[in-house]
Amino acid sequence: MIKEFFSFITKPLTQWLKNRGEVSKAKHKREIAVINNQARLASDEQTFNHEWEMASLQDKDKMLRYISFLLFALPIIITVLLPEQGKTIFTNLENVPQWWVKTFIAINGGIWGIVELKNAAPALINAIKTVVKK
Repeated sequence: MIKEFFSFITKPLTQWLKNRGEVSKAKHKREIAVINNQARLASDEQTFNHEWEMASLQDKDKMLRYISFLLFALPIIITVLLPEQGKTIFTNLENVPQWWVKTFIAINGGIWGIVELKNAAPALINAIKTVVKK
């Protein structure tokens, strides 16, 4: 009986730990692949790599995207969990000048849009180079 009870607890825990280990291994393999690809691109003088191309391989903007997402999501989450405080937040947001709100939205749109563009740009540039060379 006791053995069955502990088995009930330890089996899911063991599987969870195994899964976490596999995820860590996969992340490590990805990091090694990025490093190797950066070295290959850096040594290839024909591709004319730029800093932004190298940075896009590392996804350095991930934290900035999380922060910008939280700036939009937190007022909603707070309103759901603490309605009175949420009401105060949205009432106070009405006091923010429209030009400030529009600028804030444009900056966040740029953060998200440029990230996606920079991920697609190297492939687009290489395709154009290939067409021009022919």
